Amino acid sequence: MTCLAKLLMPHRIISIVGMDKNTGKTTVLNYLAETFNKYGIKLLLTGIGRDGEDCDIVTGTAKPRIFVQSGTTIITAEGLLGLCDITKEIVKVTDYHTAMGRVVVVVAKSDGFVQIGGPSALSQLDELLNEVDVCDNIKFIIDGAISRKSLARLGDAVVLCAGAGQNSDIKKVIAETSHAVKMLTLSMPPKDAKHICFEGAVSDKRLLELINSGTDLKGVYIVADDPGKIFIKPETYEKLLIKKGMLTVKTPVNLAAVTINPVSARGYAFDADEFLVKMSAALPVPVFNVKVLQR
Repeated sequence: MTCLAKLLMPHRIISIVGMDKNTGKTTVLNYLAETFNKYGIKLLLTGIGRDGEDCDIVTGTAKPRIFVQSGTTIITAEGLLGLCDITKEIVKVTDYHTAMGRVVVVVAKSDGFVQIGGPSALSQLDELLNEVDVCDNIKFIIDGAISRKSLARLGDAVVLCAGAGQNSDIKKVIAETSHAVKMLTLSMPPKDAKHICFEGAVSDKRLLELINSGTDLKGVYIVADDPGKIFIKPETYEKLLIKKGMLTVKTPVNLAAVTINPVSARGYAFDADEFLVKMSAALPVPVFNVKVLQR
């Protein structure tokens, strides 16, 4: 078993979220599914947003498909069942609706390729995971949609996928990912500390209004609901730090690892070794190359 799978083995619910399209989310999902299956671990796969198609409907670029083994439970949209080439048993039809039909719970009775399109709301997905009757020896793998890092709060462990698809400039990719990791690894504020709670999204506008208001922020903890509610640029965060304010969250995230994809679907690629070394040096969490995981 490779290091990433060992790292995630103790965790029951694993969320995979991406910095952008074509950063390796499906490759990581397939790797984890294959590895855990080898060790006799049953899986439940689902996500927010559609995944598993062989061509990206937005960019028109080729995508890896999602492969599952017999016995895997899948939460997906009813309209996608005809695009799954597995023999399947529908065990539950929910009242949740998506653009692709009702959300259903399916058990694969044969190996094959599937498409995932789970509920569109995090609350619905959370409820479904609690409702599904499963044995103890099972792992949930949640495939996150683009720009839905709030999905991370559902997982016991989170894998963030970054890659050349974000930008053709390797420095910008590393800087963007480093900022995202800072937000995803924010901690809770100390008890009885002076704090200001933000309801809803923490945006550049809202945070800059506070920073520029003249309020003394030294030693003040700014509290967001969770990292997925924070949408600020690095320069805004730096301004808060200059004012000696601290950004925290009510619900922290366990960011277990970052994976990198050195190849862009747009036709360019980074040097894989250089990318891995530089990204590892910039981040406080383990970094893995998805192309190595495929071997």
